[in-house]
Amino acid sequence: MGAGGNENEMEINGREKKELETLRAYFEQICGIPRQSGDEARIGRFLTEFAWERGLLTETDAAGNLLIRKKSPDPAYRGPVVTVQGHMDMVYEKTAASRHVYEDGIRVRETDGYLESADQTSLGADNGVALAYMMDLMDQEDPGLPDLEFLITVGEEEGLRGVKDLGLSGFRGDFLINLDAEEEGVFFTSCAGGARARLVLPIRYEKQSGEIRVLLKVEGLRGGHSGLEIGLGRANAAQVLGRVLCRTEEIARVGRISFPGKANAIAARGEAEFYLPEDALSLFRSRIADLEEELRREYEETDAVSLTLQAAKGDFAGCFVYSREVVRALGGLLALLPCGALRWADRAAGMVESSANIGAVTEEEGALVVLCSARSSLGSRKEAIKEQMRLAARFAGAQCEFFGEYPQWEYRSESRLREICAKTYRERSGKEAVFTGIHAGLECGYLAQKMGGQADMISFGATLREVHTPREQMDLASFYRTRGFLRAVLLRLAKEPGLR
Repeated sequence: MGAGGNENEMEINGREKKELETLRAYFEQICGIPRQSGDEARIGRFLTEFAWERGLLTETDAAGNLLIRKKSPDPAYRGPVVTVQGHMDMVYEKTAASRHVYEDGIRVRETDGYLESADQTSLGADNGVALAYMMDLMDQEDPGLPDLEFLITVGEEEGLRGVKDLGLSGFRGDFLINLDAEEEGVFFTSCAGGARARLVLPIRYEKQSGEIRVLLKVEGLRGGHSGLEIGLGRANAAQVLGRVLCRTEEIARVGRISFPGKANAIAARGEAEFYLPEDALSLFRSRIADLEEELRREYEETDAVSLTLQAAKGDFAGCFVYSREVVRALGGLLALLPCGALRWADRAAGMVESSANIGAVTEEEGALVVLCSARSSLGSRKEAIKEQMRLAARFAGAQCEFFGEYPQWEYRSESRLREICAKTYRERSGKEAVFTGIHAGLECGYLAQKMGGQADMISFGATLREVHTPREQMDLASFYRTRGFLRAVLLRLAKEPGLR
């Protein structure tokens, strides 16, 4: 090879480096826009204006979902339309010690090759990576690319709300690529269906005469996504609370409970306020210490369970506490509710078929509210879990309401898109791709219905860690590799005949 060839190679490498730097800048720009579920207006405007600046057509529906169309740069293109899909909202979580202000957006830092929040918050790589890839593709003018549709939904983290209420017209992809997977080289071809539950237990109050107020904090739990990490056997803070109540109900009164969280995240922290006589403090401490030791042994491989107590002496005779009946009902409810992996599709492969989760226990307007979720790849099994939740609520005297229900995405026996992904991944990585189902909900379930079951669909993405938690990280090298893989797949799809 002559000198000219070397210069050309250097030019290509330099261009790729610049493109990757731009991709990272797009991701950090996205992170800087507050966009938790229910607050997607700003990110929606940003993406719309980004598309307009590039002369692309956009459409928005009443729910806030966004569709952007980009014709192939090749004016003679007659191949298939490819829909690239992701969601614009994120789960916003932060540590108890974090001073981060949500409205400031998320600052990103790099640590040992991973991007993470600089302020002890979740990162929002779920699904910020998809938005960055779409922005990157909107910028690309490679004539080998196909006609593209970018379908960007709202409310995915709230029971797939956006795609459920999808009102956009005219999206017609022959192939659909969902970019909401979280392990490079693992491709999803089906997903579980699910539902969320809100259980409401009315509070009855009584005056108490305790001399000591104790604040109990549950800490050190890893939490995580109630679909992706539910099979890892991690401790659930709401279940810990139930055990605390059962151990202490006859010696202490409960004045306040706050275990915040979301139905689709494993409860990771919380606190409760107790009142008791001074001569009962030693017994109370002893029972909590015994329980903490039990929990540490049970979860030594997954969590560092910590039950801390802060006691204060004073005159608390005028304070109100929950009635003993309410505390017993809540303790029983938390003990009876199904929680964790309930049935395995393939235990050796870590594939959960059915699960349930308790995500939060909080006080709202004179009632204790428990948020739960149920998931299964079998519709009948999901209904059985919902019935268990109804019965547990009935036993406790609580109301039970289900919401955010979504369908499963069934496996397609023949898939040209799957074949192309397998070949492309093998060529680029030297490894075999893994094709599997995911226990978490994906928007593909609704999209398969709304696209008439004709579109050939798959889900993949870059490697992420601990999504929905303040420990969330994105593998930067994987982020870059997946960009190249996505582009290579699109170039191959452009040569395929349309399916419709």
